[in-house]
Amino acid sequence: MDKITTIAFKDTLIRFRDRNGILLMLVAPLVLAAIMGAAFGGFGREDEPAVREIPMAIVDEDGRDMAATLVSALESEEMAKWLKPVEMASAAEARTMVERGELRAALVIPAGFSKAVETANAAPATLTLYTDPGSSISPIVVEAIVMEMINRFNAGSVAAQVTVEQLVEQQAALGPALAQLAPALNEAMTAFAQNERGVVQVKTLPRAGKTEPPNPLAYFAPSMAILFLMFTLFDASRTLLDEEREGTLQRMMSSPTRFGVILAGKNAGVILTGVLQLAILVIASALLFGLDWGKSRLAVALMILAVVAAASSLGALIVALARDARQAGVIGSTVALAFAVLGGNFIDANAYPAWMQPLSKLTINRWALDGFTDLSLRGGGLEDVTPELLVLLGMAAAFFALAAWRLPRRFVR
Repeated sequence: MDKITTIAFKDTLIRFRDRNGILLMLVAPLVLAAIMGAAFGGFGREDEPAVREIPMAIVDEDGRDMAATLVSALESEEMAKWLKPVEMASAAEARTMVERGELRAALVIPAGFSKAVETANAAPATLTLYTDPGSSISPIVVEAIVMEMINRFNAGSVAAQVTVEQLVEQQAALGPALAQLAPALNEAMTAFAQNERGVVQVKTLPRAGKTEPPNPLAYFAPSMAILFLMFTLFDASRTLLDEEREGTLQRMMSSPTRFGVILAGKNAGVILTGVLQLAILVIASALLFGLDWGKSRLAVALMILAVVAAASSLGALIVALARDARQAGVIGSTVALAFAVLGGNFIDANAYPAWMQPLSKLTINRWALDGFTDLSLRGGGLEDVTPELLVLLGMAAAFFALAAWRLPRRFVR
């Protein structure tokens, strides 16, 4: 155990004493995050470009004709470029998915909706729209679409009143009796125009938690941290091949130290480097930029450990499969860039087309970024990142098992 600790601390100190390494691990991600945050300052502003295919849930608790008409309208081809609705049976489940960031909105059509539209003097029906303020523009688009459709229902329900009003205009021909109805009808029309007596109303509820416009750094800080972590850990894993080329690995293996101990110490050094790098970036972003990393420090710590475990295990597997340090560098850089593109380090992966979503979810970056933004962007806690933690730990276990099987065969001959 002492030898493992000695090797791990030795490798970590070497890396943190390297000025170029410090620039790559700590300075570059913070600087790039700040630049991108400033460049995309419209992240939470009204002039942000509109998004499309917004994922939302529809819960029909009415189950009658007019509710079905509204659902069909939201699922129509005309709305397909804006909305990606899914019908759900439970309002509670739909709201939970909004809170987790899996959906941008959820519309609940209450029982009595059809009766309110079809029946004169019926009590108004109130639709409930849950939105996620962590996604700044999507709730605005959804609410605008829903309100437009509801206004059409209200307009249809008042058609009879409009016809009577037109008759009142002809009061000279229709007689004094009808003219006496004019004040009441005018009051009703004015109230409707002010949306005070619409038969259908919409109540918009943001999810519990943050309600202020999202900070662009809440996305770009974890994004850049994950991107540079991958390069750092792949490079750190490659030092085993550098030592093989320089002959120091052979000298270590000729000593009483077993290869398993050497391998464990090298991997422990990679993990320690990654944990320190991410932890410093999290603390620095909080101190320098005032970034809020959610309501649970335990969740942040576990996310750091899970991401580092997955990335370091993948780095070990790349080393196990490569012929030499040069090939490992090429493979590592290619994998890091491919994972960054697919995982959403440059563009929000939720905006990718449907065929890219499965590919995106094969990357460490996607799950790491989803987990960290659940904390930084949506103010979540441990329960919000549990799925990401499980997936990342599963990836770590799979990569580590393959690396542990291959590494002894690669170096012990």
